Amino acid sequence: MSAQASALEAVAKYFFFSCLDEELAYSASLKVLSELSSRNLLDSAHRGYWIRTLHAWKGKLKSVKPKNWSPTGGRGYALPPGFDVAVWASFLSASEAVESEAVLLSRILSFTDAEISFGLGVTEGTVRYRVGRGLRHLGGFLES
Repeated sequence: MSAQASALEAVAKYFFFSCLDEELAYSASLKVLSELSSRNLLDSAHRGYWIRTLHAWKGKLKSVKPKNWSPTGGRGYALPPGFDVAVWASFLSASEAVESEAVLLSRILSFTDAEISFGLGVTEGTVRYRVGRGLRHLGGFLES
C-alpha cells in the first residue's frame, strides 16, 4: 500500500469511528488530507504528525459541513463481517474521549504507542494506560 493510500485509510477510518457519520467523516477527511499534503506529511514516516493533525481536527468536527460523497447514496464504509457498530457507538458515548481515541488509534488504526505518544503529546505509559482502560470499558459492552 502506498504512503498516500495508507494516510487516506487512516484518516478516513479515524473520522468515521470518531463520529459514525459517513458524510461528516468524508468532509473532515478531505480537509485533513489537504492539510497533510500541503505540509508534505503524507509519507508514513510522519505518522506521529498524522495523529497530531487528526487530534487537532477532532475538536473542529462541529464546524465541518457534511458533504454527500456518494452520488448513488450507497454506503461507502464497508465494515468487517460481524462488526457491531452499536457496541462501538455505546462505547463512544459512555467512555472518556481520551480512552476511546487511544483505543481507536492503537487497536483499529494500528499506530504504535510511540507514534500515539508523539501525536498526542503524552508519555507512552499514558498511552498504554488509556488503551488499557478503554479496552476494559469496551469489554464491558461486549460482555453485556
